[in-house]
Amino acid sequence: SCSNQASRVVCTRRELLEVPASISVNTRYLNLQENHIQVIRTDTFKHLRHLEILQLSRNLVRKVEVGAFNGLPNLNTLELFDNRLTTVPTQAFEYLSKLRELWLRNNPIESIPSYAFNRVPSLRRLDLGELKRLEYISEAAFEGLVNLRYLNLGMCNLKDIPNLTALVRLEELELSGNRLDLIRPGSFQGLGSLRKLWLMHAHVGAIERNAFDDLKALEELNLAHNDLASLPHDLFTPLPRLERVHLNHNPWRCDCDVLWLSWWLKETVPSNTTCCARCHAPPPLRGRYIGELEQSHFTCYAPVIVEPPADLNVTEGMAAELKCRTGTAMTSVNWLTPNGTLMTHGSYRVRISVLHDGTLNFTNVTVQDTGQYTCMVTNAAGNTTASATLNVSAAD
Repeated sequence: SCSNQASRVVCTRRELLEVPASISVNTRYLNLQENHIQVIRTDTFKHLRHLEILQLSRNLVRKVEVGAFNGLPNLNTLELFDNRLTTVPTQAFEYLSKLRELWLRNNPIESIPSYAFNRVPSLRRLDLGELKRLEYISEAAFEGLVNLRYLNLGMCNLKDIPNLTALVRLEELELSGNRLDLIRPGSFQGLGSLRKLWLMHAHVGAIERNAFDDLKALEELNLAHNDLASLPHDLFTPLPRLERVHLNHNPWRCDCDVLWLSWWLKETVPSNTTCCARCHAPPPLRGRYIGELEQSHFTCYAPVIVEPPADLNVTEGMAAELKCRTGTAMTSVNWLTPNGTLMTHGSYRVRISVLHDGTLNFTNVTVQDTGQYTCMVTNAAGNTTASATLNVSAAD
């Protein structure tokens, strides 16, 4: 009773319990949506070697047997969204060498294990949105997806951004509708090709210094409908291609800490500084566009280093730290090392890192670390520096 036109077979809303066995071997497009299929059995499609698009969405699929998609060397798109899968059917993806799109959205999947998709390295688009029962994503879940361009992890109740470092060609990332209270540096490590990042309605209340430093190719960032009152000084400066930022529907507090953002908006989107965000507080500025604020609205002071670094004598191999605590997390903090390297909160070194409070942390020092270190703290009104000498002596 399916409609069959040329190489297109449509079997929607037929109350099917199984995949029909009589589908033409020349079929390229097969639509089995909105039926009652519960199990996709081994070798179900093995005679459909020309099949390119397979739509199994909106069924009752709870199990996909190993080998279910055997014999589909030309399959390009596989849709399994709106079903009852509780696990990713990893082994069933074997031999799908041309698969470009995989849709698993809105299934009761509880975890994404290591190497869940490494059998389909050809994937370009992966939709994992609305996995509302998702509890766990393995550190190696996305290993092997070296060609992935688009990933949807929206509305998955995520509390942290999973490890995405394997996705070196990813261009678009959807993380909206999660519960990502805090965005930390390193969250987007490895995503040097990312052009679009969506974080709408994600309950984001704070973004730490240098959190986006890895996203050198980013062109569009959507932070609308969150709980942001301010952003760290020069947060967008390391993003040379960023030209579209959506900041509306956040409770912005318009004070000296927001001035850098006003300047950035004027420079980046001069034709439309009203595009992005309005002040929520203080009351006299409520409703004003951030992009229209002027320094004359505020009395601003250069930042204060509350706890400056102190000279330190340590022995090789020990841990060490040089403090540089500021009065607010909204300043930018840079450390200048003895060899001229500039380190930020988002910098990666094997032994040295800048902590969120501005502290320069050494896990184990070497004699070569000896020298003067300068902490530079900057806000809209200016900068303040403080220096200290680290002296590392050789171990006996």
